[in-house]
Amino acid sequence: MSMSAEHAEELKNEIAAVCCRTEEGTILSAANLEDPNIFPDLEASGLMNIPENCLKIGQVIGAKLVKTIDSLTPLTADLLEGIKELKEEAVEEQKDEENMVIEKDQAQQECMHMQNGTIKINIEEGKGIYIELEI
Repeated sequence: MSMSAEHAEELKNEIAAVCCRTEEGTILSAANLEDPNIFPDLEASGLMNIPENCLKIGQVIGAKLVKTIDSLTPLTADLLEGIKELKEEAVEEQKDEENMVIEKDQAQQECMHMQNGTIKINIEEGKGIYIELEI
């Protein structure tokens, strides 16, 4: 399934592969790319093999395909003209965003309620949890 431009921007540092058969001369857009969230399942089933030199989504949008390729083909430099270089800051920015999401999830999972003199603590997952209550 192809992606929207907004979704592709969010995933610009993820591996790029076409969603459908794509003809030589195509200028790649988000609509030509498969959502990378399904790649682990495709690799596990043997339907896809992602090479080490696979490009990122942010590098391939706007690049021109130099030969016709089948669906679910990972994009490498030999298949494209006009590859963009991703700035290192973009990679760091995505890591920072991922850390913020993790911290937010942990805060939501580790919520504490006090009702009618009863303290309720709900921890869905965790390691090394230490709780000290002074009442």
